[in-house]
Amino acid sequence: MTSLLLIFWIAAGTIHLGVPLAYFGVMKRIGSRRGYNLAIGSERQPTISIIIPTYNEATVIKEKLSNISLSDYPSDRIDVIVVDSGSTDNTADLARDFFAQNRLRGQVVEEKERSGKSGALNIGLKHALGELVCISDAECKWDRQALGNAARYLSDPTVGSVSGVHHIPSSNETMAGNVEGSYRSIYRMLRITESKLHSTPVGEGEIQVFRRQDQTGFDPNVGGDDTCAALCMIEKGFRAISAEDVVFFDPAPPAWGIRFTQKIRRGQHVLQAFLKHKRLLSGKNVFSRLIFPMEFFIYAINPIIFPIFIILTGWVMITNLLVAALVAIGTVIVAAVPSLRTAASTYLSNNITMLAAIIQESRGNKQLVWTKIDANRRGQQALDAPMIPQ
Repeated sequence: MTSLLLIFWIAAGTIHLGVPLAYFGVMKRIGSRRGYNLAIGSERQPTISIIIPTYNEATVIKEKLSNISLSDYPSDRIDVIVVDSGSTDNTADLARDFFAQNRLRGQVVEEKERSGKSGALNIGLKHALGELVCISDAECKWDRQALGNAARYLSDPTVGSVSGVHHIPSSNETMAGNVEGSYRSIYRMLRITESKLHSTPVGEGEIQVFRRQDQTGFDPNVGGDDTCAALCMIEKGFRAISAEDVVFFDPAPPAWGIRFTQKIRRGQHVLQAFLKHKRLLSGKNVFSRLIFPMEFFIYAINPIIFPIFIILTGWVMITNLLVAALVAIGTVIVAAVPSLRTAASTYLSNNITMLAAIIQESRGNKQLVWTKIDANRRGQQALDAPMIPQ
């Protein structure tokens, strides 16, 4: 019985820990040696419609629009569509005032009733006249060259979606911020390498750019509009990439409770998009045979193995003193080394939040409309960087 238990524990650990670690290791090695293999033009600058869905964003909307106006991309090639979903503050008026007082061309479209982010994006699409469409959240900021760099990637006809990568501001010194930074560092590498191989299935709503003719709408029944849109492009035969020179700035959650709330919702939305596009698992390219199956495993299957592995670990420790001693020594070492402690905290928090997301989704609470996190907006105002490098 003890030997059988030990075998089950080793098998569970190999699957739960070994498979994702092997994938991360292989991706890191590939990413350092490989380019995107794209034919990118640099001269033409297509018109771009930028859609910003808002709900009570009075604290950040003027900074957001100012950030866009400071972009290197020519202002006469940009128009901004703020879709306000029934804000009870003066978000819409502040946006109108900014457009009236500055050179940035834009309009405000108001929803009478809040329908969710995808619904707001669909309204924005109806008003989008640009050759390219960019979606962006109100609380994030972009590097000065981000929009132009994203547009250049779409000069390659094989690319259908371009997202960016997080830059984590140096002002965040909380443990929750450090864990979020560790998470973003790992997944930044993963998204870039997957993009170099073919595509990454996870889009970033802070900045995501498409050709208007290819982006026909967002599914209102899926919360992960960015990921769902990326997967739609892959289904159409395009590549969906995260580009390492399309950089955005987004404050990390300042506290554990806020981080869990945000990560559960975002994890749930990724699950919704993955399940909708699960037919991509049957394809024959590297995305369908390697990238998407591994991401599906990491998001949808491995978190379910997590409690099984934890229970087996405890059981084995009770029945095997040698294993108990080794686990205890390992725990002390991890707790004593800051980098290992952060990595362990990232592992635990990610598995717990994704397990909670799976449970939430199974209960039918899709969180298509949610309560925004004001602390993240306050964090945005406090960032010490110049948000756009000079």
